[in-house]
Amino acid sequence: MNKEEYTEEQLSEMREDAFVNIKEACMRLQERSKCGNNVVINMLNEVSQFYVTQDEKNKI
Repeated sequence: MNKEEYTEEQLSEMREDAFVNIKEACMRLQERSKCGNNVVINMLNEVSQFYVTQDEKNKI
């Protein structure tokens, strides 16, 4: 990925868009599977860990 520099306004907009999209995806998952918040939390932690690992690999 390109390592661009973003303004704080651009970053804020990206965070807001991501939050809304992720929240909607989690809500759809819960509606379909009837899973609890703990399942969503674990899933989000796994996704986060995936990106941490990818970032670490790219630094090597």
